[in-house]
Amino acid sequence: MTEKKSILQTLTERRHPDYVSMLPHWEFMEATYVGGRDWFLNNIFQYMKEGPTEYADRLERAYRFNHTREVVDLVNKYLFRGSVVRNEHDASDALNGFWKKATLQGLDMTEFMKIVSTKSSIGGRPWVIVDNATGVIPENASQADTEKSNVYAYVVAPKDVLDMSYDSRGVLNWILIREYSRDDNDPLMDSGIVEERFRLWTRQDWILVGETGPADSRRFEILDQGIHALGEVPAVKVDNAITDDPWSCPALITDVAYLDRATANYASNLDAIIQDQTFSQLAMPAQNVLPGDDAYNAILDMGTKRIFLYDGEGGQAPQYLSPDPKQAALIITAIQQLINEIYHTVGLAGERTKEDNSSGIDNSSGVAKAFDFERVTALLAQKADSLETAENKIARLVSLWAGEDTPEEDLITYSETFEMRGLQQELAIALQLSAINVPEYMRSEQMKGVAEHLFPKLSADQKKEMIEAIEKWEARLEETSAAELQNSKESSAIVEESKRNRSNAGDKQSATKSRDTD
Repeated sequence: MTEKKSILQTLTERRHPDYVSMLPHWEFMEATYVGGRDWFLNNIFQYMKEGPTEYADRLERAYRFNHTREVVDLVNKYLFRGSVVRNEHDASDALNGFWKKATLQGLDMTEFMKIVSTKSSIGGRPWVIVDNATGVIPENASQADTEKSNVYAYVVAPKDVLDMSYDSRGVLNWILIREYSRDDNDPLMDSGIVEERFRLWTRQDWILVGETGPADSRRFEILDQGIHALGEVPAVKVDNAITDDPWSCPALITDVAYLDRATANYASNLDAIIQDQTFSQLAMPAQNVLPGDDAYNAILDMGTKRIFLYDGEGGQAPQYLSPDPKQAALIITAIQQLINEIYHTVGLAGERTKEDNSSGIDNSSGVAKAFDFERVTALLAQKADSLETAENKIARLVSLWAGEDTPEEDLITYSETFEMRGLQQELAIALQLSAINVPEYMRSEQMKGVAEHLFPKLSADQKKEMIEAIEKWEARLEETSAAELQNSKESSAIVEESKRNRSNAGDKQSATKSRDTD
């Protein structure tokens, strides 16, 4: 048992070298996104010549607008405004059921992927674990057994992915993740303590390790274990951006979070200046003002926080001291510039008003915002491509858990373009292209885009049939246009011949009249 305990404890203490170096960064980005009053305790810094009392009071007054959360939520809003097409016609019953209920809490796949996208923006590379509460469904399972399949997914933040291993081909050998469990089944007898547990996934099985026993002699034991026999680790990494780094990926807010912290600190310093401007410090002669006398007590009742005393033999009258207002103007300018940089980092400067980012963007101009949005389309397309790749891998794992053949083609497609064009704009463009008689290929491609807007959930066979119908329709239009053009040319030739005949007849008649006159 001693050797077994030592092995399990060694397993729970495994940490990848990159994990150790990246953990403070991950925790900071997550805390900055979540916010709350506790965030100020570790991220509002005490400045020079500030005493502990003033610093504590400034922390109590600290405030911030969470630009980090705003950036992440804006990117998610634009990302899922585009269409996410899941081919339900070609998908199996198990996969369709999973899309309708992807988590144990009952979230569908779109809602779950929104959470995954948010986690990838915050941490860079979360992992999605696909599990089955009923175990692997055999290939010869009945329909009733298939319906009982409880395949679900959950997302694990980077800070809870402790270690992993890849083989020589870059395929995952195993992954060690940290989970949290609360002892709360019995509201009267259980302790309610939240404990750490460690789950090791391999290509064939899994084990769950945790501490058990009395508080004075707790030891690591295997709490649960099972065999999944999938032949691969049921874990999918979801990168914020395309990268070949096997251990980590840059997050969307890697720079934004630090700029946001600087903004909050400058805002807190500005608050201190405003406080000192509002409650100025009294400076007065020190003569005849001693602790314990009436004059000293009267000064304390004047409502000022601090008093500067000086030698009053020169006859200088008491006065109030306050900071230079130019300091506040400098801080305001710095805050505006930082906010501008935050939204320019991800191409969302158009979301800020003219007063917010000091760059002169007029929010009343929708056209200006549309042009500015072009800067973020590249970011959205890259993130959509990453989510599409991850979700297709998740669909493959769901099929393995259900004992079904994995899809031969990708069943999930994310939008590749994030233009502000809807169905009406697509139809208007198609009408204009038809009016100027553009080549057949251009009209055909445009009509395929219209079909995507009208029927986003067609099966692969239906899409193929519709594309063939569009191409045949365009060919008929081309033939009709050619026939009309030929008829038009023939009609023009007849008209021209008639004009020439009338002209020749007129010339002959004029010549005859001329001879008669002579």
